[in-house]
Amino acid sequence: MKRYVMGNREDGLADILFEDELEPHFAENRIRELWLNTETPADQANPADPVADQKMFHEPPDGGAVFRLLVFPPKQHTPDISPEQMIEMHKSIHSVHIPSIEYLRTAKHPTMHKTDTLNYFVLTEGEIWSLSEGKDVLLKAGDVMIQRGCMHGWRNDSDKRAVLAAVLIDADPA
Repeated sequence: MKRYVMGNREDGLADILFEDELEPHFAENRIRELWLNTETPADQANPADPVADQKMFHEPPDGGAVFRLLVFPPKQHTPDISPEQMIEMHKSIHSVHIPSIEYLRTAKHPTMHKTDTLNYFVLTEGEIWSLSEGKDVLLKAGDVMIQRGCMHGWRNDSDKRAVLAAVLIDADPA
């Protein structure tokens, strides 16, 4: 997998401005920020890469959006995670809504969480369960999920990794 960013050079001609290999990143990380805009409309004049060496934040800034890839390892390579570990993870990525320990202990999966965002997800590889507090859906490569600021989670029960492309757009709370 590669990331290409196209834009205008200083001479005004369109060209590839950034090109990155993504697979080496996923050897040690599950999430890779691909792009971030801090406002809408987006500032197209800034030549900098907004995610170069950027620490991951769960939600985009107010008025902004983030585009990221998430890799879910196969079930046999996914350690069990406790509700307490999930809460610490949410703190480390500055989640706005951190589920309570009581909620996570009774939730169908410890990854359940919510954001004040409108999310567009496209599964690009593998299959993964998209979890809600009601019906769960098994997404397969090419499937799309639009998630509107509600409790949700993810679970990979397969023997292959799942790769999820995600666009999170700042939104008013549901």
